[in-house]
Amino acid sequence: MTTVMSVMSVMSVRRVRRVRRVRSVRSIEGNRFCFSTLLTLITLLTLYPAPCTAISSNSGTKNGDFLDLATDARGVALGDSVVSTAEGVDALRWNPAGLNTLEHKEVTGTDVEYYQSVRFNDMGFAYPMGDNSGLAASAFYLTAGSLDGRDTLGNPTGDFTFYDLVGTVGYGRKFLDHKEGDALDLSVGADVKIVEEKIADQGYQNPAFDLGVMGSALDNLQFGLTARNLASSKANFAREIVAGASYGFFNKSFYPALAVNYSDNAPLRASFSGEYRIQEWDGAAVRLGYSTHDPLDDSEDSQITFLRSASIAGLTMGAGFNYRPPILQSAVLLGIDYAMAPFGALGISHTITVKARW
Repeated sequence: MTTVMSVMSVMSVRRVRRVRRVRSVRSIEGNRFCFSTLLTLITLLTLYPAPCTAISSNSGTKNGDFLDLATDARGVALGDSVVSTAEGVDALRWNPAGLNTLEHKEVTGTDVEYYQSVRFNDMGFAYPMGDNSGLAASAFYLTAGSLDGRDTLGNPTGDFTFYDLVGTVGYGRKFLDHKEGDALDLSVGADVKIVEEKIADQGYQNPAFDLGVMGSALDNLQFGLTARNLASSKANFAREIVAGASYGFFNKSFYPALAVNYSDNAPLRASFSGEYRIQEWDGAAVRLGYSTHDPLDDSEDSQITFLRSASIAGLTMGAGFNYRPPILQSAVLLGIDYAMAPFGALGISHTITVKARW
């Protein structure tokens, strides 16, 4: 049991939590979809019955900690601040409303080297549906192989295995478009996921869903709001709500962004990031992010001396580039993203995501 608890604590990722007031958005003319009702529903489902304290009394008591893991290298580098710029298959993880931006079919695959032999993989596919909408699906699998089991007295009980598996399907659509005379751009999205976790001979399987809103009131200013892991009390997943904004500079080449994240299982957190895209190089990018953290993140055992300070524990960084194969130069765009995230004594995680668009 102690070994299982140790492994689960290693898998827990520090979260970024914040409470943010959400103003109702006017209903769409010609549509019966009431956005103010949606935003109210997101807030109530996420925060109730969460206590309004800096550190939740439920910390460490929820299932599905792995649902908080970033499943793509861009998201690792930018953190929760990507909520207002989520795109492609990755929008399933950060904000399903971002699926409305799909212009091409997309396939992605991610490999992450985590801590103490823990690693996971994620694969996804996205398909543009037309009319400013998109559909996507993904599969996530995490395991640490075979583990040495012991009882509370330290006596061997035999090897055991564990795995986490998540299948997700999502849809996003733009409902307001300022190019067509609306006051702002506004998109909504949702995804449904089936979550399965098994440790030794114990396991569970439960559904959960995410809701998201994304929009732009000004040409370069974008905002995003999402509620994640909404499920029944039986599933006992940590609910979270994330709100953020970003602004495009230099002809929308540089996007600084920020976000706040609140969960009923962790302290209130903040995330800040910057992404610079080199348009002349088919959108190659460099990224830097920072997320606030607990004092417990302090460590003197990081692999890189410079990253041992607690003030650096929330630092993330990454880069990406795209390539057009000579044979299919006009039809296919290949991309690869990399991100590094230091976590003190736990080590440094490395994430690689490969993409293909056509």
